[in-house]
Amino acid sequence: MSKWGQSKTTGFVALACIVPWAVFLGGLAKLTDETVGHNFSEALKQVLLMLEWYIIAAQFFCVLAILITSFGRGLHRAHSLLNMFLAVNSILLISRATVRINQINRISDGEPASILLNIPDLEGNGLPFLRAIAAGQVATATCNFFLAILIGVAGTHPAEEFVYGRRHATTSA
Repeated sequence: MSKWGQSKTTGFVALACIVPWAVFLGGLAKLTDETVGHNFSEALKQVLLMLEWYIIAAQFFCVLAILITSFGRGLHRAHSLLNMFLAVNSILLISRATVRINQINRISDGEPASILLNIPDLEGNGLPFLRAIAAGQVATATCNFFLAILIGVAGTHPAEEFVYGRRHATTSA
C-alpha cells in the first residue's frame, strides 16, 4: 500500500473513532447534568468530572489533528507527537473507565448510587449513563490503540518520491 493509501486509511479510522467518543460524550453530559442539578457553577467543584471533560476535549482535538495531518499528507512529520498524545489520553481513559466500571458493579450490588456518585437528589440508580460512559471510554481507548498502530505505520513509511536520498524512478526500464 502506498503512503497516501496508509494515510487515508488512518484518516478514515480516525473518523470512525468519533462514534465511541460520542457515546462517552453523551453519558458524561447526562452525568454532569445529574450531578450539578442544572447549576453549572457546581460542575467546577467536581474535579473528576473536569478530568473526564478534559479527556473528551483532548480526544476531540487529537482526532481532529489526526484527520488534518492524515488527509493533508503530514503524518510523517507529526506521527511521534500524535502517538504520544494518544498514549497519554489512553492512560487517562483506562484509569477513569476502571473507576466507572467499579461504580457500576457497586451500584449493581445494591450500594446507593446517590452516595457513591455524590449526587444527593439522584432519581433512579444512574446505571444507564454510567454504562454509556464506561462503554465509551473502553471503546475510545481501543480505537486509540488502533490509531496508534496505523499512525506508526503510515508516519514511518518512506516518502514515495525519494528513496535513499535520490529520486525514485516511476517507470521501470
